[in-house]
Amino acid sequence: MLEALTHAAAVGVLACLISESNIAASVRNWLGWQVLYCPICLGFWIAIPTLLWGFLHYFLVVAISNAWMLIILKVYEALDIASEE
Repeated sequence: MLEALTHAAAVGVLACLISESNIAASVRNWLGWQVLYCPICLGFWIAIPTLLWGFLHYFLVVAISNAWMLIILKVYEALDIASEE
């Protein structure tokens, strides 16, 4: 279970970093792949290596990472609002 939590945290952070941050914006625009703009869709692809632990582990990682991504995206939104003020 601890492995699933750590994998989910890594997937969530990496998916949000790639899909939402300004750091990766040039790469997203250069590649133009639509999956790079959706953190939840991207999370499914990033979590593929966790299939080594089995299908249940994979889907558990994806589910937990989706919840983690929602928290991260809410923080991003709050930071954007705070920086505009």
